[in-house]
Amino acid sequence: MKNHIFNQLFTVMLAGVLVSCANTSAPIKVPVSSASRADNSLATQFYQAVNDHRRSQGSAELQRHSGLDQLARKHCEYLREHHGSFSLEGKNISHMGFEGRTLVAREIYHMSNVSENIAAANHASANPVAALLALMKGDKAQYKNMLDTWTDTGVGVVVDPDGTVFATQLFGTKSMSQMGMRQRFNQF
Repeated sequence: MKNHIFNQLFTVMLAGVLVSCANTSAPIKVPVSSASRADNSLATQFYQAVNDHRRSQGSAELQRHSGLDQLARKHCEYLREHHGSFSLEGKNISHMGFEGRTLVAREIYHMSNVSENIAAANHASANPVAALLALMKGDKAQYKNMLDTWTDTGVGVVVDPDGTVFATQLFGTKSMSQMGMRQRFNQF
């Protein structure tokens, strides 16, 4: 009885968090206006550059995951909207909302582990992909994420009119546990 009440309470709390973090019934729309633009070609180039680097270091390629892409793009748009207002990690980047993205990745996309790299490159118009890659490789924790044993990734890139390029890369490992498989089968 006690377990049943806990499960119901947990389910209600989780549903509230997921609803507040993301609407998964429809694709997340990244507003594209004169203020910014989501750059899918840069995201694809960055994804390929990370995989090229992983191969050169003996790591397996990451599979691109459309759900993680949506979460990453949405976070980049958040970074662009709040450009210059972060104080903890630097004036252009923040992991704000990572807990929500993690919940969505775990519960909706069945990822057992999730991590995130973020970067903002100023005046990187000549080669923004190289600038972003250099920033992430220059940070010990982000570099470890880049080479770790993840299976899936999502990449978002947004370019501000002032030339600042924001990138978010989410990493995940699909859950292959018996419980995870059971939950996926119960959805049908």
